Amino acid sequence: MNKTLLSAVVALAALSVNAETGLTDVDYNGYRIYHHMENIVEHIQQNGINKFEHPGIADHTYFVITPALDHLYSKAALDVKNGPVILETPPRDDRYASIQIIDSEHFTLYAETSPQEGGRYLITRKGADYDLPSGDFTEVIEVNDDLPFLFVRTQTFEYRDTGYADENRRQLKLTPTVAASEYVLPDRKDPREVIQFAQRVNDGWADTAPYVADAAQTYTYERFEKTVEYMTEQLTQGILTNNEFGFETPDHPSANGDNKTRAAITLIGHLGFPAYHAYYENIPVTSEGKPLNGSEPFVFTMEHDLDLDYFWSVTRYKSETRLPLDPDTIGGSNRQVFAGGNTTPDENGNVTITFSAEDPNDGTYWMPVVEGEQYYFVVRYYGPREGLEGKTASSILYEGTPIEERFAPMRNFQ
Repeated sequence: MNKTLLSAVVALAALSVNAETGLTDVDYNGYRIYHHMENIVEHIQQNGINKFEHPGIADHTYFVITPALDHLYSKAALDVKNGPVILETPPRDDRYASIQIIDSEHFTLYAETSPQEGGRYLITRKGADYDLPSGDFTEVIEVNDDLPFLFVRTQTFEYRDTGYADENRRQLKLTPTVAASEYVLPDRKDPREVIQFAQRVNDGWADTAPYVADAAQTYTYERFEKTVEYMTEQLTQGILTNNEFGFETPDHPSANGDNKTRAAITLIGHLGFPAYHAYYENIPVTSEGKPLNGSEPFVFTMEHDLDLDYFWSVTRYKSETRLPLDPDTIGGSNRQVFAGGNTTPDENGNVTITFSAEDPNDGTYWMPVVEGEQYYFVVRYYGPREGLEGKTASSILYEGTPIEERFAPMRNFQ
């Protein structure tokens, strides 16, 4: 941690305490970092450093809840402590692909699309005293972390697409300029060890430093379990209906500094994008506030060609697991997601999706669900622009209803 932040830690922050649970901002910060870094440590143990992992598309057995199913992931832990790392992205067709870099506190440092013709990036440590290689780079990306996490997305047009997208992402290349540093990894079962490890590799943020310093000494696994239990309950009640806040850095103009929101969004959408790059809306209930359930058909209609830089998608999840449905429970169907690239507009320029246990056979797009089982869906808007305002799922379904305020969409589309 740098000296500026050490001085901030000396003064204890006033804690916002939940009287019912006893949870404070220390718990929310401890949860956010532990959830994130426990996963990163496991990734390093299984894949090493400066090496890509190209996992398959998520399914009902996945370990990350509410996974996006509209692209394939490629991910790597980068070591830039003693030298920069070069990232090369391959040329591709006109599909979307992006680069995201996340620090050890689970804040997004970088989120941009990669050039269609291919790109070459230099990722370097802020404040590091080492020479940078010469050459032409698409961008030099400076990070505040020794071990930032790289997340590359390559768009797919059908669930379980193992064709072009998979071939393309496997051409991604990482070239470290020096040998990897030696890191003593923490015990993943000990939140305090994991948080202390995050402190050692990250510069920290003035907004969170006092809470992180406290959590590094006091945040036990029992506190972690209590935090998860409370936030899971709150999520079912609609505490978090979109990603307007939570993934961006604390110094970003759109940040609101709410630690509970940051923790909740880590729980429901680990490694997600900030809303300025991709805006997500969580739809768990009808316009009347009833939980979505496979016992009753639910019809959702929206404009097909929205004001977006890239594309939209609609993905349905089982409420109990927050994962895609098991194909065996929906007649062997692999239908889990619809998107702009695999749908066409009707004569009115709309797309209509019917969520039901039985195929409606009415010309709408059928999203199968399980009779008697609760589900929710997430609409993702990649590259939101000003014209999207008033046309998102929350506006369509909840505007003018008693639950409008609870599901209010993002306030500023640009």
